[in-house]
Amino acid sequence: MNEPLDELIAKLRRHHGIYVMRRTFEGTCAFLSGYDLGSGRNFLREFHGWLLLRGKGRPELYWPMLVLCEVYPDGSLPDIRCFTPEQDEQMVTVLFDLFEEFLRV
Repeated sequence: MNEPLDELIAKLRRHHGIYVMRRTFEGTCAFLSGYDLGSGRNFLREFHGWLLLRGKGRPELYWPMLVLCEVYPDGSLPDIRCFTPEQDEQMVTVLFDLFEEFLRV
């Protein structure tokens, strides 16, 4: 997978279960982190900076926590390991929506 990032995100969104073993927010973030590291693209560093500019989280937070800040108040972030299936689905949707917005900038 050495395609443009926008194509990767679109493909991942359409065929989520093919790429991510557990279709959870945590599993999706782990896949993206592994892809970023393995590809050497460092797109998550840019994504992290873009999320910070949105002003909804603190700079010391890891990018998945900044995604959570889009839905949950910074001071009461939930444990992603304990998400219900509905929370996972919501946060995966938020994650893909944010990536698509990030890629349009």
